[in-house]
Amino acid sequence: MSGLLARVGYGALFVVVVPALLVALGGVPVPFPTPRLPGVGWALTVTGAAIMVFGLGTLMVRGRGLPMNAFPPERLVTTGVFGLVPHPIYTGFCLATGGLALALGSPGGLWVSTPTAVLGCLALAVGHERLSLLERFGELPRPVLALRRNPPGWQALLAATERLANSWSSVRLGPVRIMNHVVWSGLAGGVGAAGAVLAAGARYAAPVALLMVAGAVGAMVMGQLLVGSSQRLSRPFGYFGSLAAIAVLGGAWVLASPQDAVLLAAFALVAPWTQAVGRLRCLVQGCCHGAPAASGIVVTNPHSRACAHAGLSGVTIHPTQLYSILGNLVLGSVLLAAWLAHAPLTLVMGGYLVGAGTVRFIEEAYRGEPLTRIVAGLRIYQWFAVAMFVVGALVMLVPSAPAPAPDLAAWPAAAALGVLFFVVCGAAMSVDLPDSRAPLSRLSG
Repeated sequence: MSGLLARVGYGALFVVVVPALLVALGGVPVPFPTPRLPGVGWALTVTGAAIMVFGLGTLMVRGRGLPMNAFPPERLVTTGVFGLVPHPIYTGFCLATGGLALALGSPGGLWVSTPTAVLGCLALAVGHERLSLLERFGELPRPVLALRRNPPGWQALLAATERLANSWSSVRLGPVRIMNHVVWSGLAGGVGAAGAVLAAGARYAAPVALLMVAGAVGAMVMGQLLVGSSQRLSRPFGYFGSLAAIAVLGGAWVLASPQDAVLLAAFALVAPWTQAVGRLRCLVQGCCHGAPAASGIVVTNPHSRACAHAGLSGVTIHPTQLYSILGNLVLGSVLLAAWLAHAPLTLVMGGYLVGAGTVRFIEEAYRGEPLTRIVAGLRIYQWFAVAMFVVGALVMLVPSAPAPAPDLAAWPAAAALGVLFFVVCGAAMSVDLPDSRAPLSRLSG
């Protein structure tokens, strides 16, 4: 009975809750032009619905099970519509969602509901189901209409990533060690602080500084809670700790002063750019590294955490930091376009959480840190990413003022804060005391 209830509840999530949420998101006001194309829209809707229905039927008959990734069918299905279209149920659903938005001329449907549906499907397909299928059935055949596995330039990008991943070096100033990734950790903090001031305005320089400090402290606390200390690494950092600290402190500020919502939105705007730069530091340091892979990068620098802590020296691993960088560059560009178009502030905030949650869910599936906990079949950070996605979708539903134009006159305050947090974040994440056994003294082997 409990198994049946679990299946009914899981099915209701996708049949009732998700469609209701997407309908609600269709009402979000967006400033982008939206064509009304009834002919094209209904054609896409019908085509998508047909692909989805054929996919559902084929999976139930030939796969001998229900179309639920939590309760997967017994057999791998590669024929029929599955041989033509990758993930036909998800593909059909996304086509139908976008088609309906075009047919009705719905701005929220086209620019909010459809991307949310696509990102959710992408996270499930790439960040969970693909690995589950590989584990159960081995190598999977590629559908006829699947995208190329290695796009042009991918091998050159991998080669550059591998060089950076093997570039760790340091200089000593007495007991102090300065690692060469200080430029990336410093730039991440500097870009974040300066960008937030330019977006929110000069009068928010002090609150931005406060939230930057809170984020750094939160990241350190989360690192201790989920990774802990060892002789080789006593100062780990956790992204979700930074996110939680900024969200709680900034959220309290905004609740007390709703007109200051621009402060949190500014952090959402700059966060993808900060994380993309910061992931370059991760590559050099070797944190957030990938699991063994058939194709990827090889790290041999003994100071990299991939080698010193995970024992993956000389092993081909997923370039998970690169996955994160690419995802965040796309997300950052979308959010910047929304900001410049004066989209609602909550659309920027929620859009960041939905997009970053998707990127992190997928990235985390291919990471290989041995200390990461597994909870109910997923890595713990994937559950955090799911929470980000859900909260982000709900935040987008909250009405808010439009994003203001960037305050270019705030550049002196932005530059000063950028320099300050270049130093602060560079010291926190790239300077340590390697001979010390004191708490928080070591960053690397």
